[in-house]
Amino acid sequence: MDMPGAPAGVPTSLGPPGVGPTPTMPAAEAKPSDGGDGEAGGGSRELPAVKVALYELMLRQLQDDGFESEVQSLSSQLNLQPNSKVERDALLDTYSKSMKWAFGDEPQEEWKPVHCVPVPPLGPSEKVLDMDGSYGSNGVTPLADPQKKPPEIRLLYTSANKQPCRSVAFSVDGRFTATGCNDGSIRILDCARMRVCAASTEGPVGRMRVTEEELMKPIVRTLQDHVQGITCLAFHPMNPTLFSGSLDKAVKIFDLTRPPGHKKAFSVLQDVHPVRSLSIHPCGDFLFVGTANSVIRLYDLQTLNCFTSFDQDSHHTAGINDLRCSGDGRVLASAGSDGNVKIWDAVSNRVVNTLFKAHSGSSVSTVRWNRAQRYLLTSGHDARTRLWDIRMGKEIFCMGFGPRTSEYSSAVFITGEKYVATANSNARLSDVSLYDSTTGSPIFMKLGMHQVPVHALEASPVDRTMITGCDDDKARFFSIEEPR
Repeated sequence: MDMPGAPAGVPTSLGPPGVGPTPTMPAAEAKPSDGGDGEAGGGSRELPAVKVALYELMLRQLQDDGFESEVQSLSSQLNLQPNSKVERDALLDTYSKSMKWAFGDEPQEEWKPVHCVPVPPLGPSEKVLDMDGSYGSNGVTPLADPQKKPPEIRLLYTSANKQPCRSVAFSVDGRFTATGCNDGSIRILDCARMRVCAASTEGPVGRMRVTEEELMKPIVRTLQDHVQGITCLAFHPMNPTLFSGSLDKAVKIFDLTRPPGHKKAFSVLQDVHPVRSLSIHPCGDFLFVGTANSVIRLYDLQTLNCFTSFDQDSHHTAGINDLRCSGDGRVLASAGSDGNVKIWDAVSNRVVNTLFKAHSGSSVSTVRWNRAQRYLLTSGHDARTRLWDIRMGKEIFCMGFGPRTSEYSSAVFITGEKYVATANSNARLSDVSLYDSTTGSPIFMKLGMHQVPVHALEASPVDRTMITGCDDDKARFFSIEEPR
């Protein structure tokens, strides 16, 4: 933001907090002591505004420490007064913070309470994650119940592709799911038809084999308009429209009401960086886009105009890996390669809070809101998943095992937020892990359904199913059922 203009010939500079712009002082007003380094022959010099502000803070610090006589002596020589606008020990606090920053311990700002409202409102019998009363101020969580039976995992459908599946998404109503592959192709699958395929091989009258034609019935549409791999997908919350992002630096918009033969997008948002993440505002009028660049893009879907935050200091310092808007549309969470998670006011486009080094400095891969909008689930390149109380900015617990490094990772709430499913690129894992969302305790270290790393993971918003995208060129549709 541009600062208001100063009078001609008077340069200005911003001082420390609590100090307004201070003009450069000529030597006649702030002259060095006798024997100083002033020019010979009484030549004049100017003190920069930032140095004047520093001297005023130094005088205030000496005054705070009780050196009154020294303050009077220096004030008369410099023709300056101690800064009375700042709090006590302001210079000491600034120095302490700068030292922490220099040694990698970034000072944490005071957390501003974040209150979001679930939309639509929670139903009277709807079960969601509620940790209130389950953990105290010391962060202690209850132990897992050893008598509790684990859920049953059923593979309902497998979709074979030509190249690795790197992105998956569910529609808001849970009727459809989309998969995106490295060859730029996108498939739309009908969830009900996938369940029918599973039912045809089960039960007393089930057949052991399903014909090729029946296997293809769940695939209702194939789209092909990207020239490089798909990195992210998002269904419009109201209209039959699909958004896709790709390494080809484009966001493409597909009309799903067109005949199945139409494989091309009807609109394109071209960028100059590879697209990594998409999030549609719940109202359906705006699209948030994260790329390999550090600045989040906001598109007006009516005009296709692009906007960014004017506050340059608020942006991430590296690429954006994931974006998620809260259910009421008031808040946006962003995960960056700089290791930080930022909480934005989605209306003013300003940063409200920042989780610095949320994953011990490793890049943050994904963020997910819980249904009640109280908790945030993050996964990072440290191969760990963390649950945060977003109202206080507090980490509740960390989930994960094995090496503390990975090229990518993902985590989602599933089955009414009763469990957390995670996956990362570690070759030893090469599968999806399941955790209890209230304790962080592992339920399944491996589901036993994948032989190579799982790159994409998403849960249905309406039932107990989830879909995975794997490097074995397959997308798998699962159900997580409670034990009988």
